[in-house]
Amino acid sequence: MEHYNEIRNMCRTTKVNWLETKCKEIEDMAEKHRTRDMHREIRQMTSKKNTVKSGGCIKNNNNQLLFDKTEILTRWTEYVTALFDDQRSSKHSIKCNDSPRILKSEVVRAIETMKRGKAAGLDNITVEMLTSLEDFGISTITDLCNDIYNTGYIPRDLKTSVFIPLPKKPKAQECTDYRTISLMSHITKILLKIIHERIKNKIDIEVGEEGFRKNRGTREAILCIRLLADKYIEVQKSIYLCFIDYSKAFDRVQHEKLIICLQ
Repeated sequence: MEHYNEIRNMCRTTKVNWLETKCKEIEDMAEKHRTRDMHREIRQMTSKKNTVKSGGCIKNNNNQLLFDKTEILTRWTEYVTALFDDQRSSKHSIKCNDSPRILKSEVVRAIETMKRGKAAGLDNITVEMLTSLEDFGISTITDLCNDIYNTGYIPRDLKTSVFIPLPKKPKAQECTDYRTISLMSHITKILLKIIHERIKNKIDIEVGEEGFRKNRGTREAILCIRLLADKYIEVQKSIYLCFIDYSKAFDRVQHEKLIICLQ
């Protein structure tokens, strides 16, 4: 009993010391105006929500558990390669590009719409760095975007992404149990945002299109279905719904056929 009380007192003292250290770190963050880090530490200390963690191992194609780090990385490489494998035999190029040059105002607008606090790509350039750029930096990015836009050549660093697997459920062991997100360069995102804005001004989207639209999503689609079903039930008529689940549909878009349709 004596040893038990001693261990309990030691644990209590250790916990108090840990809390004091954490509180001092949070106070230092507040004094240095590191509000984002401060709130993150507070959430970690006060949150009671259990986060989803992986089991630290993964299964291979033969359903065998892999524990070695090298073998796990090899398995992830196989999975991601198969998931995003590009089977296109040839690359199509646009014969004539009469689009106007990308303006500095478009670059500035793209940077302003980017979300803060996002992880950087391989170049370690954050959104906060881009928002601090002055005229010379904006001009340099504008020239780079125009070079890529006119030649179609993207530097290797700008088209290389880092894949991060996030488990969908506790103790995930299958690669399919993870959600893979890619971290790309924010410079690349600037160019993509500019192209997206230019396309958006040229293409008419159907009223019934809910996916990948601002202020539209699954909730609105479900609401429309419920309202429609209520109206049909009210007038005692049948309604037929068809739900199609395209597995990994957006990971395997046939870009070659899309380009042919656009031409």
